[in-house]
Amino acid sequence: MKTPLFLSLLFFSTILSFAQNKYAVIVGINEYYDKPGVKSNEYSLKGCVNDAISMKSLLVNRFTFPKENVKTLLNAQATQKTFLAAMENILEKSKPGDVAVFFFCGHGVYTINPENKADSVKQGYNQAICMSDLYSPNYECLVRDNTLKILFNRFVQKKVTLTSILDCCYSENIPMAPLPPVYHNPYRVVDVKTNKVVPTGVIDLRSFKLNKTLTIADKTIIERPSETPNSRFANLAACSWAEKAVEIWDEGGRPHGAFTKTIINIFEKSKVDLPLSEIIARIKNDIDVVQNLQQRPGFRYDTLSRDKLNFIGLPVQSTIPLLQTRVVSSLPGKVIVDVGAKDDIMIGNIFSTKDKAISFTISKVFPDSALGVIDPKITIKKDDVFFIRDRYRVSNPIIKVYVPASTLKSAAYMDMFNKQVLPFTKEKTYQDYFNFNDNQTAATFLFNNQENSGLEISKIIKQNEFFVLMALPSDIASAIKSTLLKEQSLKLVNTPGESDFALYVNYAAISEDNKSPKFVFSFRKPLPADVNVKKNAEVVFWADNVAFPSLNLNKTQLNQLSKGIRKLSYAAIRSRGTQWINTYPRR
Repeated sequence: MKTPLFLSLLFFSTILSFAQNKYAVIVGINEYYDKPGVKSNEYSLKGCVNDAISMKSLLVNRFTFPKENVKTLLNAQATQKTFLAAMENILEKSKPGDVAVFFFCGHGVYTINPENKADSVKQGYNQAICMSDLYSPNYECLVRDNTLKILFNRFVQKKVTLTSILDCCYSENIPMAPLPPVYHNPYRVVDVKTNKVVPTGVIDLRSFKLNKTLTIADKTIIERPSETPNSRFANLAACSWAEKAVEIWDEGGRPHGAFTKTIINIFEKSKVDLPLSEIIARIKNDIDVVQNLQQRPGFRYDTLSRDKLNFIGLPVQSTIPLLQTRVVSSLPGKVIVDVGAKDDIMIGNIFSTKDKAISFTISKVFPDSALGVIDPKITIKKDDVFFIRDRYRVSNPIIKVYVPASTLKSAAYMDMFNKQVLPFTKEKTYQDYFNFNDNQTAATFLFNNQENSGLEISKIIKQNEFFVLMALPSDIASAIKSTLLKEQSLKLVNTPGESDFALYVNYAAISEDNKSPKFVFSFRKPLPADVNVKKNAEVVFWADNVAFPSLNLNKTQLNQLSKGIRKLSYAAIRSRGTQWINTYPRR
């Protein structure tokens, strides 16, 4: 007979009141091996070990996991055997009501499974996480999804709250199974080169190649841990089953997985504990909207029981512990402390005494320590204790932006535009944001309130197609610059020659793809400032833009425009690579 839901909830509430031991297994793999001790440099990653260290710091410092309860497996230490042994150790020690975290950062792979092609979830594939020992027999470096589901279900059955975090490719559906009916057949491995079956138990001495897709026919269906009533299980995955996970470089220049960096960033910016539902919402916003990264995180969990619990599956706490540090040594104006990159310390972080009477700012970070700058009049002693008060960090700009500005404010600017430019936008050869072809001989006119603009434009419309790019009215340019000056990840420059991107306005006339005229703001390659007409300017408009029907903007519209340009600048930053965008405003 099934237990009523309210009795199950009562049971969990009761056991949570007296049993809250915390355990974790953390796996981070940068290096993969073709033979014992022989690295396979072709498949090396950069940020996984950093991610593992950061996750351990988060669990220990914020969620008070005892250090001895956190098993960390890095690089060659991380095999299927050592991983399963570490998880078995938790299962042996844990009691109902305890919490456990499994974190994996490394390569994720998928295998072709002809037995589940009709399934809407698996769609003919299975997923696996890849341990470091590519040379292991029978592809035992692959911890397959069914293996993980069986393992996760044992935590569920023991009523231990498990949170699985997978920062790897193809990770979302790892804890998911095909839909019923249920079959139980042993799997078989098919060598994709010979198309011959490799029977279970036969030793295959070749290394597994990560660019090799195996075919593993498997009808076995294991119950999904997230769908067991009141399982309290949660799986947080970096990306969908069909996507690759991205690595990024943080504000201090250290590599990380984007997903793990996002999680760490969320907790650094929150001074209160958060329910899982809020954490997930913030992860989605940071990755998709703020950082504009091309991956979609996936979340498979028992929503009924986990949404209102915190990250590790306990009730949301009323207070959170502050990271503390001990003074190792000091000199006038300088202090060395025992926290560093391993604790995600950044240049700009501020520490203070418990009473906030004395504080210092981090100026340099080392792996296990950091240098702080303090008032030289203040005496600091060895073993003095400080607490982090502000996670603010300083970083270098990633891109340089030029915002051309007119000497005219919006009203006067619009008057001149209407007289000098607007008549020519009715010409058939006029090209704009929504209506242009890839004509490399088209001329581009740069409008910057020149009195003779109409005359100059009339000369070029006879030659071929033409564009008009415009500097911004001075009041609009001033508002946008004021917003962008707060951004640490970009630098405003005074000439187009210094810049990576320039912000222009383009008037878009009515056309097939534009039903009403508007002024479109977007970034592009800068035009030389000393010429009015540029031939072969390679006008390529960005898909991202902000548009208004007029340049006479009220206060609300000006605020909307500034926020929109800030978002465009983040897209410009992202186009230059995978550096983390520092969203702390410049001080």
